[in-house]
Amino acid sequence: MALFAQHGHGKSDKIGVALKMRSIQGVILGARNEKMENVPGCVESIRDQDGQVLLDPQFYVSAIIPANDRFLPEYPYYKAARTAADFVGIKKLNSYVESTLDYQLSLGADRLLSPSVTFDSFESNWCQTALNLADASLDYHAGLSDAPPILLSFIFGEQALNSRDDLEAFLDQVTSWDTLFGVYVVICREERPYSQLFDPDRLANALYMSYVLGKINGLEVINGYSDFCGLLHRVAGSTAFATGWSQSLRQFHKRSFTKQPAGGQPPKLRYTSIPLLNSILLSELEQIHEIGRIADVLSGVTLDSALTETSDPDDWAWNLRISELHHWESLNSLDEKIGENSSSELAAIEQKIALAKELYVELAESGVVFGTLTRPNHLDQWSDAIKLFRSATSI
Repeated sequence: MALFAQHGHGKSDKIGVALKMRSIQGVILGARNEKMENVPGCVESIRDQDGQVLLDPQFYVSAIIPANDRFLPEYPYYKAARTAADFVGIKKLNSYVESTLDYQLSLGADRLLSPSVTFDSFESNWCQTALNLADASLDYHAGLSDAPPILLSFIFGEQALNSRDDLEAFLDQVTSWDTLFGVYVVICREERPYSQLFDPDRLANALYMSYVLGKINGLEVINGYSDFCGLLHRVAGSTAFATGWSQSLRQFHKRSFTKQPAGGQPPKLRYTSIPLLNSILLSELEQIHEIGRIADVLSGVTLDSALTETSDPDDWAWNLRISELHHWESLNSLDEKIGENSSSELAAIEQKIALAKELYVELAESGVVFGTLTRPNHLDQWSDAIKLFRSATSI
């Protein structure tokens, strides 16, 4: 396992095409955006393409108020507007676990994902609820025969990563379970538009988490909704990472699961540039073409042909569907090169970051203007995070 598609609204044929291209190795289905009656067919179609299948039951949406839960009310384990009182008592927790895992068992998923709730601090009551659900899930799973491995789900706000001490205490609790096989980790990003920005201290702690769980404890670690940063997690010790086609599926934000006023603007076309380690706007790529530097920012994947088959940007066969498929293909091409030696792989990532910084400078000096969210600011943050991570792990 390496790169998974994070499934959501508007899948059309993208998943099937990406599996056929081998740009993704599996799919994490999101129950909220698929009618329950359609899920078995989705699983079968993914299997037909030799893809791995996981189902995120998105149980955590039940404790988000007011929830944008779409099709979740169809599922047997889901009930809207659960409060803290609904998670008091082992009988209640056991019933949530049983119904959630039994449903996944009926689908024949490759991994079971435990029900969980979101939390913003490792010291909060909601974190303890997540740990209690995880404990109950392990107990129930132990009594199942021929069940696939279970991954414990933890969905927490990035602000929880402010404290290394709190993270250490949390990791001590998680790794104390003798029967633990792996974890599914989702970091809820702060409410801002899509970008690669990530506070260095928080990112360093996130990488430390992947390292402790994956490298030190030998657990299977899947980082959901992690996008470009998933590559850093893979180098640190994770088994796989996931990202979606749309910006709302590339990173996890609570606003996506909360009822919002109707409206909004359609997404702008983007291009995922491996040399820049960023998803830039197509209008920015056109500027780069105008100064004769487009070859320097292309990712070198097959779908680049939509741009390279003509020298006139007005004739580029670039559209939203190609852009989304290209994003997976580009990230997968980077992931395929990641080896087992964390030290050498970190050095390789640092070299890529340095080259990306140099390229950004050259493009800016030639007159290319990047937007606030596509500038190279994230590269300094990643560099700082890697330095902090190296210091914490002596890698």
